[in-house]
Order: sequence, then structure tokens, then C-alpha cells
Amino acid sequence: MSLFYALIASLGFAVSHILIRRGLARSNPLAGFAISIVISALTLWSIVAATLPLTVFRTHAIWYFAVGGLFASGLGRWLVYVSIDRLGVARSIPVVSTTPMFASILAVLLVGEHWTLGAFFGTVLIICGVIVISRTHEQKADWRRWDFIFPLLGALSFSFSASVRKLGFFIQNLPLMASCVNATTGLVLAVLMIYGQGGPRKVLPMSRSVFAWFVGAGICNTAGMLANFYALSTGDIVIVEPLISTNPVLTVVLTAIFLRDVETVNLQVAVGVAFTFVGALLLVSARG
Repeated sequence: MSLFYALIASLGFAVSHILIRRGLARSNPLAGFAISIVISALTLWSIVAATLPLTVFRTHAIWYFAVGGLFASGLGRWLVYVSIDRLGVARSIPVVSTTPMFASILAVLLVGEHWTLGAFFGTVLIICGVIVISRTHEQKADWRRWDFIFPLLGALSFSFSASVRKLGFFIQNLPLMASCVNATTGLVLAVLMIYGQGGPRKVLPMSRSVFAWFVGAGICNTAGMLANFYALSTGDIVIVEPLISTNPVLTVVLTAIFLRDVETVNLQVAVGVAFTFVGALLLVSARG
């Protein structure tokens, strides 16, 4: 089931990238982050209130999930939005997609998981495939080399969060509760950042269409995050994280359908998809 959840998470994140890109064309990354995380928190708390007793939050694991939320739903999500805004999808996605490599290394060092040779080469192939695919997109001309720090820090944030959350699951294996805490921590960070940059009236003004894009992105991101937690609660980080990182492949397919006015898909994309597909097969075969 962990593989199924990982692929669902990949789809959710891919659709979210398409929607957030549309919204960022006429807004700012912090607004997108804030609306997206509010949707996540409201959705997850609603599900928790209807399905779980509040006593499930009385566990030491909550601190692991809170820290994981700070680095994933908080810093990680915001950094990805900033990197897309400053560098464009073509330059930011390959850097963010180094997450599996960092996550696998941290999983071995912090969690004690085993990184097999097949998992290593599968991870490398997935990263290579993502880079090949992403380099085919149109790129923004207005960017600075120092801006690459944003997707790099985003990848590191997601990687560290994966290991911290896995440690929390060793104590209490409740993915729904964990994802709720994760989103709540991200929401707190969003509120602090908004008031740190002048308050809602300065940061959040947007048109209805932009608001709709961000709400849609939040819903898809929430689905991806919840599936991510269920995958992580039942599978190893070294397998789950690389499979989730295949979301740029799905993003390319969705781009060819819904963003024809922005992106083009050619033979180089097919090569990248092939790399990523073979990498995913290696990861699945290395599961044992």
C-alpha cells in the first residue's frame, strides 16, 4: 500500500504545481503559501474531528510531527513557491527534486534504514530523469544564481522532515493525526510570516481567479500530503520519497494538456520519462 499512497501523493503534488503556477502569475509566493496551508489545515482538522478522538494528540510523537510540519508544510512549501516564482519551474524543479537523495541519506543516518545498491541507482535515475524533463521547459530570463538557494533549502527541508516524521511514526502510527499537526505548524508559520511582512492587507490582496487557483492548489497539496503520510507510515523513506519525487513526470503530462500556452513537450521529455520510469522500477525491486 505504501507504493500506492506514494503515487497518489505524486499526482496530488503534480496537479498542485500546475495550479500554483497559474496563481503566481498574478500574485506572490507568500499569498499562495498562506491560502494553500489554510485549506490544508481546515480540511485535515475537519476530517480529524469527524473520525478521531482528541486523545490521539496526547503522545510524545506530536513533537516530531510538529517539527516535521515546520520544515515541510511550512518552510519547504514556501521555499518551493518562492523558487518557482523567481526561477521558473524549469530551474527550480530539478533542484527541489534532489530531495530523495538527501532523504535517503538522512534515513540511513537518523532512522537506521538500509540503502541498497538498487535503491541508490534508482534514486539517481529518477533525479536524472527529472532534470532532463525540466530542462525542456521555457525558462525565465530574469533570475540570479543566488536564487538557487531557495529550491536547495526546500529540498533539504523536505528531506529532514521525512526523517523526523518517520521517527514520530515509530512512537504513534497515526498518519491522519500526524498530517493534521503537520499542517497546523505550517499555518502558524504562515501567520507569523504574513504579519512579519506587513499584515494580511499588504500580502493577501488578490483577484477571485487567483484565489481559486490557490484554493485548488491547497486541496491537491492536502491530498498529496495525506497520501505522503500514509505512505511514510507503512513504507521506508528510501523507497517512498523517490517515488513521490516522480511528480514532475506527471507535471509534464498535465503541462502538455493544460499549459500548452506556457510549456512545450518534446522528445527530450520522453527520454526523461524513461529515466524516471526505470528508476522507479529499480526502487520497487529494491524494496526487499
